[in-house]
Amino acid sequence: MKTPTYRYELINSVLLKFGRQAKYLEIGVCDPTVCFNFIETYKKDGVDPGVEFPDNPVKYKLTSDEFFRKLEAGELDKDPDFQWDVIFIDGLHLSYQVERDIHNALRHLNPKGFIFLHDCNPPDIHMAREDYYLNGQQHPWNGTTWKAFFKFRASNPYFDTCVVDTDWGVGVIRFGSNKSNVSISDNPFYEYNIMALDRKKHIGLIQPNEWYDWLSNER
Repeated sequence: MKTPTYRYELINSVLLKFGRQAKYLEIGVCDPTVCFNFIETYKKDGVDPGVEFPDNPVKYKLTSDEFFRKLEAGELDKDPDFQWDVIFIDGLHLSYQVERDIHNALRHLNPKGFIFLHDCNPPDIHMAREDYYLNGQQHPWNGTTWKAFFKFRASNPYFDTCVVDTDWGVGVIRFGSNKSNVSISDNPFYEYNIMALDRKKHIGLIQPNEWYDWLSNER
């Protein structure tokens, strides 16, 4: 099997488990030619408010908070308890929002499903800043997604997690026993420099050539 390099290759390797009718949700589509269009299933949904990509061809032109609120209120074209097999979170890259997206996604995830998150492994503190703009201009940005991922990983004993060291760090969450030995006390103030000293412990960093081994391990 080809070693995955891009986020959509990781996602597609999991979608294969669910067959051609796999149900996929992408939060924060932005430009669909980056990821969404490469997802190999017939049943895929996209959510994006259209802030960065005015063309915004997605079905649900909403923020993720609005989307889940409307879904659960029965205001969309799906059952309020609808579940997806794979949910990819790539919306606002700030920890408080990523936390909400994770918890909202878990309520609508197939018990055998997977959550993927983008931008979980910022290479330096500059990329891990909170502000998307720098000196009034847009610059490449991973934000503080890693903080939400670390917090979830350190606080939930019933989920298996890792971050694949490719494409800015692709985080993965699935139901199963937490095999990590990390706790919030290892980095109580969520400091980037402390995380960077031991990425394997803090965020479960693995290399792309380790992906299929991780995927095949018992939950």
